[in-house]
Amino acid sequence: DSERWKRTSRAVLSVHTDRSDTLRASQSVKERRDLTQIATRILIEMAVCTCPSRGGRKVTESDTDYLLAQITVLIGAASRSDALRAGCTEPSISISALGEFKIGEEVMELMHEYLTVHYEQIHGKDVLGYEQFFEARPGGTKTDVEVFGSEFVDAFSEEYGISPQSLGKLGVALCENAIEAKKLVIKSTHEEFAVLLNNSDLGVPQIDALYNNFVLHPRTRWDSAEKPFRSKDWWPWRFRRRLSMMTRPIINLGADGVMYAPAFCEDSFRHVVMEAYTGGAETEYFHSQRMKAYVGSSNARRGLAFNKAVADRLRDLGFNVQTEVEMKRFGADPSTATGDIDVLAWNNEVALICECKELNFARTLGEVAEQLSRFRGVANDELTKHLRRVAWFTAHPPALSAFTKLSELPIRSLLITSKTVPMQFAKHALVEVLTINELTIEKLKTLTRSAAES
Repeated sequence: DSERWKRTSRAVLSVHTDRSDTLRASQSVKERRDLTQIATRILIEMAVCTCPSRGGRKVTESDTDYLLAQITVLIGAASRSDALRAGCTEPSISISALGEFKIGEEVMELMHEYLTVHYEQIHGKDVLGYEQFFEARPGGTKTDVEVFGSEFVDAFSEEYGISPQSLGKLGVALCENAIEAKKLVIKSTHEEFAVLLNNSDLGVPQIDALYNNFVLHPRTRWDSAEKPFRSKDWWPWRFRRRLSMMTRPIINLGADGVMYAPAFCEDSFRHVVMEAYTGGAETEYFHSQRMKAYVGSSNARRGLAFNKAVADRLRDLGFNVQTEVEMKRFGADPSTATGDIDVLAWNNEVALICECKELNFARTLGEVAEQLSRFRGVANDELTKHLRRVAWFTAHPPALSAFTKLSELPIRSLLITSKTVPMQFAKHALVEVLTINELTIEKLKTLTRSAAES
């Protein structure tokens, strides 16, 4: 269903005159599809730990509908609780006569605006890239080292006990077996599954690693986890969980064997590899020091590369640019302003003090609240040092003039991000938030005028 909507995105827009209404309709379909998928996965995660392996009664469609509805309420309530704890919404609740409750409606409005803009951007790419759906892809194969580099492959193999390439081959083998069986979902005994794994050229250590890292096993309780797992690994309203079906797509049914959807396994394996490769998951998510080190260095490299990209963009727009400029070059007192400016840019009209952040896409309300809490400019968060540097320059204009060799310039404080972020929709923001794509001549002229007026 998702692929069909992608492939018909341009056609759907072409046959409707109201573009905004069409986007709202397609976004609504995607939200319902995503919520259904998430709630169903969580239901399976709960059932593995809760349902008896013998006896009990057969689940009905009514049972499933009721449980999915309860899971949806659980996700909504817990996500709002995260937003409240992060200080992103007022601690208030309203309860109707029918028992319906509302918490954090302000942050929900922000969430809606943020996701709508993000969806329009993704949908726009599908529309513009319509032709690629019908272009033949180049043939040939590459090893995982050629694609990802030996540093990542070694780190991934140590973390998961299996290489990305072996995981990819296993995904293909599972799908080919399902095609031969003409089934979308496979249920097999442990013996049958072991034969399939052996035929996939996996050795005993790799098979053991697969069971340890990619199989969802029953637990005593679904709402708790023992070490080495953390509570957030089972919290169903959170993303990037080690006890999620998204990372453990093969279900251990105990004596009844295993069950899996081969196509979903491919999606899961790809998700695990790419989250690790791109540094999407926090370092605490991983066990091995090598993987933690890779993610840390990868994020650092991406951050520096993004700083350079912003600098190049401003340079192309006619600005003088310096990157990673330490405050001690200006004689700033370390107790007042420390660290370095990611990008300092200026022309004859304005000086831009830029904090640059290459951030992950915040998928859930909890992740949105987390990003908002990190950039509020309070309690030594990720914006505090930048604001202190801007305040120091505002109080010491000659220091900047001596550096730029120009007379006193109005200053604009910018937080520049790699993609659309929740902070762009926050009210009473302490800093102007722009994506790198919004750095245009027209936008910068507007910033220059507003800086001169202020």
